Amino acid sequence: MKKVCIVFVEYRIEKEYRTSYLTWAAVLKQQFEQMDVYEGAEQPGLFVEIWNGLSDEAYAAMKAARTGTITPGLPDETEEGRLWRRIDPWIAGGRGKVHIWKFTRITP
Repeated sequence: MKKVCIVFVEYRIEKEYRTSYLTWAAVLKQQFEQMDVYEGAEQPGLFVEIWNGLSDEAYAAMKAARTGTITPGLPDETEEGRLWRRIDPWIAGGRGKVHIWKFTRITP
């Protein structure tokens, strides 16, 4: 059985890029149905993407592309890497301020 996880991706978008970001997020949702985006109700501009059902491999590829981590076989300039680079200038503090957490289901 393939192990799947939930991934949270959190970052703050600069106010002047909000409209561009929302357009980008709508396109992203069309490409990736397993992803939803939420904005902080008490912290406007703070966004969290929630990705459901990712495999460990998909998570590793996403994390490498989003953070610029060098992973064997996953160059930074893949199509996926370019997709995420689009929002780097919009993120307060840049790519280094993207936080990614992976959670797996436990069986008590």
